[in-house]
Amino acid sequence: MNIQGKTALIVGATSGLGLGVARYFAERGANVALLGRRRELAEKLAAEMGDNAVGLGADITDPDQVAAAVQATLDRFGRIDIDINTAGYINTAGYIDTIPLTTADGKPTDSAGFVRLFTTNVVGTFNVMSQAAAAMLSNEPDADGERGVIINTSSAAEDGTVGLVGYSATKAALVGVTLPAAREFAGRGIRVNAIVAGGFDTPSAGDIIDEAAVAQRIQQFAGPLRLGTSEEFAAFAAHLVENGYANASSPRLDAGYRIPLQF
Repeated sequence: MNIQGKTALIVGATSGLGLGVARYFAERGANVALLGRRRELAEKLAAEMGDNAVGLGADITDPDQVAAAVQATLDRFGRIDIDINTAGYINTAGYIDTIPLTTADGKPTDSAGFVRLFTTNVVGTFNVMSQAAAAMLSNEPDADGERGVIINTSSAAEDGTVGLVGYSATKAALVGVTLPAAREFAGRGIRVNAIVAGGFDTPSAGDIIDEAAVAQRIQQFAGPLRLGTSEEFAAFAAHLVENGYANASSPRLDAGYRIPLQF
């Protein structure tokens, strides 16, 4: 599917990877709907991109708000061809509230943070996928029978570490839904993939690791020895959209980095 002239719903588009995707696709002729919790910021960023962009606000954990955002996209552009989900929440917590590992005491961790992680990262993504896919089914198929493409964003799904038990579980879940979702849409013309991203320069990464630790981790990359950019993520997402043979896959994009025992 050529992204030029298509309509992409970008979730989590007001910062980080999502904003990079929105800009990359808009520059290449796609219509883009920037969806984020901060409506005013989404509208401001969309205005900077031109007439082929619209900014929308929604809490993706609320299915009614997601439905309204999808409908607003359809009202503006008439269709949705691409859904790229980058919105997510991260926190650091373990099963026991005391870290480091050598501490021999502690108490069970409150589950509220764990529930919030799943509500945002898994349920929220489900809400968007469900609404976007329903809209895509109304599209006329192309020569390959294709009606749409969905791409989710995973991370730390295969090599999570101390303090990321909840976050890693949610990201593993997004990898886990890829194959069954692709099979559900088999014959209906919707492809589903996930990008397992790591080592990117995003605001959320800065929330849990300081600059000194980042510099140390970079030395463990297979190469290049630097953080990835949102444009590199966007280019990879664009490739998955445009390569019609990419389906039910969860490729890594992380410069060969593997998270160590202690984050």
